[in-house]
Amino acid sequence: MSQSPSRFGDKVAVVTGADSGIGRATATRLLDEGATVFAVDVKHTEPWQDPGAGRLRLLDLDVADPDAPGQLEVCLRAEARHVDVLANVAGILHIAPFLEVSRDDWNRVLAVNLTGVFFVSQAVARIMVDKRTPGRIVNVSSVHAVVSEPNAAPYTATKGGLEAMTRTMASELAPHGITVNCVRPGATRTGMSAPIYTSQIVRSLMAKIPLGKIAPPEWVASAICYLASDEACYTTGACLDVDGGYAMDGSLPGTAYS
Repeated sequence: MSQSPSRFGDKVAVVTGADSGIGRATATRLLDEGATVFAVDVKHTEPWQDPGAGRLRLLDLDVADPDAPGQLEVCLRAEARHVDVLANVAGILHIAPFLEVSRDDWNRVLAVNLTGVFFVSQAVARIMVDKRTPGRIVNVSSVHAVVSEPNAAPYTATKGGLEAMTRTMASELAPHGITVNCVRPGATRTGMSAPIYTSQIVRSLMAKIPLGKIAPPEWVASAICYLASDEACYTTGACLDVDGGYAMDGSLPGTAYS
């Protein structure tokens, strides 16, 4: 469903992981609805269309770099009058059996998916507080924060931690009028998930997802933008499932939906 192009008019948004997948869909949706968007990623590999003169700013930053949050904060303070929205979408997945995960594997996934989110959020929240902006921070979790994903222990650990961190951030930032929420996507077709979605895996997913579909990134972006909008002004510390019913369903295949 299309939204008014003015829903984010005069809003400034930061989106991490913006070059592809859910991050790209979120940045595009915010641009289409009137926001000025700072699109953050390690590098920008695909061309962008800026629907409004100068409303798109591309930043090459790795959120895992300890210097990145400070660099982002300096850039935002220099180029934006205020910051209204932060969407923490950047994430990586390392596939390996639990017994074979190295410390380097573990540290890299945590650096992007959890540590990076913490310190980028801290940098942006400081600006929101300084400017007295009732901002919105939206983190991207995963259905695998609550549903096991074998061979992805570092990833699932970060997503579970992210949801707990979201609630703490929400509590601390509420006195400043800043809401902090997360979305919990299920099966979504992105560049990161594409190698995993073999025909066998897709068949298995169809048997487990009540709505029987794998989401395009735009469906998740819609939920992110809802939580980033003034429509969600009374929601904080929440996690919104966008998974076709995957996490909630406990029926046996062939019984509940025959």
